[in-house]
Amino acid sequence: MLNEKLLEILSHPADGEVAIVTQGMDGPHVVNTWNSYVNITPDGKMLIPVGGMNKTEKNVKENQLVKLTIGSREVQGLNYKGAGFLITGTARFTKDGAEFDLMKAKFVWARAVLEISIETSVQTL
Repeated sequence: MLNEKLLEILSHPADGEVAIVTQGMDGPHVVNTWNSYVNITPDGKMLIPVGGMNKTEKNVKENQLVKLTIGSREVQGLNYKGAGFLITGTARFTKDGAEFDLMKAKFVWARAVLEISIETSVQTL
């Protein structure tokens, strides 16, 4: 089950930034997307539409481990307004199937979907 505070961040109308970190042969690589693009499946996976992310996709083929930071200045955090999470998990890219079709219907520009299986989720703010 996903943390309710994380779900609040993802559903907040004021959009926030998501940073996705992968590890390649040449070191870490960071790419960004928006909170509003993230869709949570009933089994707790994160689905993120992919427009570019070519380097990210290449890295995931070599190493499925990813880290994400997700935050919102508008959601009450641990001590003050502003909440954030560090998420670790495994990733894969999909280009067909029901989850791809779902995301493609919402984001017509998506060439793929980044699916993240969450292993840990720690509130940092």
